[in-house]
This record gives sequence, structure tokens and C-alpha cells, in this order.
Amino acid sequence: MRKVISVIAMLLGAAALVVGIGQKTFWAPPETVTASMPQLDGEAPLTLIESSVNDPKLDPVELVIKGKGEFTASLGRSYDVDAWVGKAAHVSVTGIDTENHKMLAELDKGEAQVPNPAGDDIFFDSQSADGTMTYRWTAPDSGDWSLLLAAGGKDAAPVDISVTYANDDAMPFALPLIIAGALLLVFGLALLVMRPGKPKNGANTQHSVAAAAVVALALSGVNLPMQPQDDASASPSESAAKSDEASQSPSSSAPAEESGSASASASESEKEPTAFPVLTEEQLKNVLADVQKQVGNADEKSDVKALDARAAGAFKYLRGKRYDMLKDEFKVDKPLALNTQVLRSAAVPNTSEAKFPRVISVVTAKDNDANTLPQAITLVQKSARDNYKVVFAGQMLPNSSFPGIAVGDPATKQLDANAKDLQMTPEKALEALGDVLTNKDSKQKDKFAESEFIKAIHAAQKSESDNADEAKVSYKRTVTKGDTYVVSTPDGGAIVAGKLDNKALFERTENADPLKSSDKLTEQLLGSSSSNGNVESTYAEPVMFYIPADGSEDKIQLISADQVLLDVKEVD
Repeated sequence: MRKVISVIAMLLGAAALVVGIGQKTFWAPPETVTASMPQLDGEAPLTLIESSVNDPKLDPVELVIKGKGEFTASLGRSYDVDAWVGKAAHVSVTGIDTENHKMLAELDKGEAQVPNPAGDDIFFDSQSADGTMTYRWTAPDSGDWSLLLAAGGKDAAPVDISVTYANDDAMPFALPLIIAGALLLVFGLALLVMRPGKPKNGANTQHSVAAAAVVALALSGVNLPMQPQDDASASPSESAAKSDEASQSPSSSAPAEESGSASASASESEKEPTAFPVLTEEQLKNVLADVQKQVGNADEKSDVKALDARAAGAFKYLRGKRYDMLKDEFKVDKPLALNTQVLRSAAVPNTSEAKFPRVISVVTAKDNDANTLPQAITLVQKSARDNYKVVFAGQMLPNSSFPGIAVGDPATKQLDANAKDLQMTPEKALEALGDVLTNKDSKQKDKFAESEFIKAIHAAQKSESDNADEAKVSYKRTVTKGDTYVVSTPDGGAIVAGKLDNKALFERTENADPLKSSDKLTEQLLGSSSSNGNVESTYAEPVMFYIPADGSEDKIQLISADQVLLDVKEVD
């Protein structure tokens, strides 16, 4: 009986060793597997790889993308990429089927051609390749990010995409089989060489039972994969206490469930925020650098068309007028050069209310010198496929301030011209400012903080009236519709950029002396040094100011403002 048990144990042990070692070597599955794309019925100018492909369980996700020629991969926040894609035809890659090692993808029909998305402001990064690209997906910030592939927007985007990841088809019983096999072989050999003693009172039966127990113990190791205990250091008494707690009545488990629910709520609150800035700080700095470059190139050549890349609205209009005057050799200064090297403050709204067009306001300077006069700039992005363009830019006024706001402050939101919860709506504030500039004794003057610009306007208007040779001088200011842009500040206030149109009318009395030009530019625009008729001067007054929150004791403060003479002409 002893020899039979020995042989059986050794045979079982050898078999277990062969199977266990085989699972670790020649029967072992590959360490990595590759998921590839399914066959699609058609082509599209875009391939959208959604954030669900970047599975944390497969981290890091490495994509191998193959195309027929040059193509680009642009990374952006998922909602921004979706907005850019819009109604265009595209292939959506939505995930990875790790069981069948296939990419999940489908073709969505739509526009057959799109602009080239590479390098657009809405993307955090764009990479190009010719033929093949290996892309390791690394999200630059929290939230969902998507990858957009394109081959210029006219040709079909790459769809030959594969992802390689660690193989989860592991052999969990390999190690237990090897251990059990070794134990069985040792037991069988020991039993085979052991010399039998003289049997006493059923000793043979006891030996047989003990042998069977050892075999059963060894075989049990084959069926149970080893797992670490939750608390290996717990003492027997602690284990018993835990066991007693587990055996309490159902009613006693209710507080534990509530605690679990509270923990779940706490974990919910600790989840990453759902509102993110429309631009990361790195994106914003790249945008500002390109703004300075493109506007600088246009200034150098006085080329209005070159402004199209980074200018719009009142800023583009006024700069274009200045270019025309310079070409006609009018006595005017060159436009203010933009300096965006240093970002001092930035009101960048979060995505919760940042619908298109999107608005941001920043303060920049050419260096960090405290004596350098900073510039206030407002930029607008008309749509997802458009880049940010400057609509307002000017030097900050003496003694003015711009709220110190960090990029990504979730309290910063985009507002409209009729925004509430402020001392007055932005549109009403612009109208009030126009009245204050026009009338020194305006009823609205107490709502505005003391400003050197307002004082200068009042002084200039008094001087014009005094020198008008008995002519009656009147001013009429109106708000330019469509040029008002608003971003909230964390303290509940708002930054407003807008433009006032100012018409100064000089009406001569019947016996008054001819009106004389007060400066060289006025003479050039009028075409004469004097006029025997009525004269109208047209000014543009681009402004930026801060409106405090409703209930605040602070006053509206001008941040930046300018007065630009556009035209002088005789009128009836």
C-alpha cells in the first residue's frame, strides 16, 4: 500500500510540475497584445479618438497610427474637439475591446472636407508625421481629452490604428501547481525510501490516513490561488472581534451602510472638477506669442489683410484706419506695438458658460520691471475652428488696476452685455461712461472712480469750446453695438471692453469767424486750415473698465482708454 501511494504521489507531482512550468514557459500567453481597427465602410477627413480609448487600466496607452502620407494628431479637451468636428464626416474610435482585442469604431457621415485643424488655438498640441506615428497618450491636465487625426482636411484621415497593452490572460494556477507538484514528489520519494516499522494497534491505518491527508493538502494548493489577506498583522483576538462584529444582527449594520454612503459622497466630492479654463496657461502663452508676431508683422508693412489672422472688431478697424493715414502721410504716430512676453494677469473663463464666441482679457508686459507700463488686451474666439483675435488693446491708465487672476480660476466666467448682479449692466455702464465723458456735471459721475483719462477729456473739450471762435460745440457719444465683451472676476465684479463713438459738432453763428484747425492732423483730414461752415469731428474711444459686484461700495474704474480721431469734415 505504501509503494502504491508513493507512485501515485510522484506521478501526480510530476504532472503538476509539467503543467505549472508549462504555463510559465511554452504554454504562457504573450506578455502584450495588440488591438486593431475593424473594417469600415467608407472614408472621412477626420478620425476622432475619444477619451474612452485612454483607459487608465491600460496606462500608458500607446497608439501606432499609420497613414498614406503626411497627417497630424491634435490633442484637445473632448468638448472642444467635438465642437471643432461639428457636422464633419468622421470616424469615431470610442474604446478598446480587450477581450477580443479590437478597437471599437464607427463612421459618422457629414461634410466631406474641413479646414486643416493642425495648430488651431483650441488644441493643446499638434504633432505631424509622414507614414507612421507612435503616440503615447499623456493628458496635460485633468478632465477628458480627445485626439483628432487629419490629413490636411481634404484627404481621408488615417484609420490604421492599433494599441498595444499588457495581456491580462494570465495563468493564475501556474505557481500553485509547481508548489503542489514539488510537495507531491518529495512526499512520494520520502514514502518510497521510508523503512516500515512493526505495526501496533492499527498503526498502518493511521499511516494511510496521514498519507491521504498530505496528498489532499497538496492537491488543495492546486485549486486555490494564493491571495494576500486584508490585514496580515491582525492578532487572533482582533480577528475574533471582527468576526463577532460581522455576526451582529441586521439592524446593527445600518450605521455601517450610512457610513459607506457618506464615504461614497465624500469620494464624489473629491472627484476632479467639471469646469476647466477654456485655455491652459501654456495655450494662452502660445496664443499671445503668435498675436504679437502676427500683429507686429502687419504693423511693419501697414498691411490690413495681414491683420486678419489675429485681429477683429474695433481693434482691427482702428488699426486699419491708422495704416491708411500712415500711407497717406498723415501726421499720426504708429499704432501701439503689442508686448505679450510677460503674462501678469488673465481673466480666462471656465467652460461652464463659455459658449462661442469665447472671450478672455489679460494684462501683459514686455518684461517684469515694475516700472514697465502694462497693456490690457481682450481676445475673442468666434468659433471652435477660429483662432483667438484681439478686439481691444491699450496701455493701462496711471493709477488703474486689473484684478490679479490666475489662469484656471473656476470663479471666472463669461458674461454678456446685459449681465446682472453687477452695480449696473455692462451696456448701461458704457452708456453712463459716455454721459460722464460728455458732461462734466453728469448725474452718473459719482459712480466712477477718479480717472486721469476723464479729466483729460473734460480739459480737451473745454479747450475746444474756448477756441471755437464763437461756434457752438456739442458732443454726442453712443455705444458701438457688437463691440462689448465681458468676463467676470472672482470677487463678483466684471471686466468690460467696449467702444464709444463720439461726434463733436462745431456750429458757427452767422457772423462768427471761420473755424480754424487746431492741429496738423485736423487740417489734413479737413483738407483745409479753416472752414466757413459747420464742422464735425468723429472720434473712436475704445475703453476697458471694471464694474464691481452689486452691493459693493467700490466704484467703476477705468483700466484703459484712448481717443482716436478718425475723420473731420464740413456738414450742413
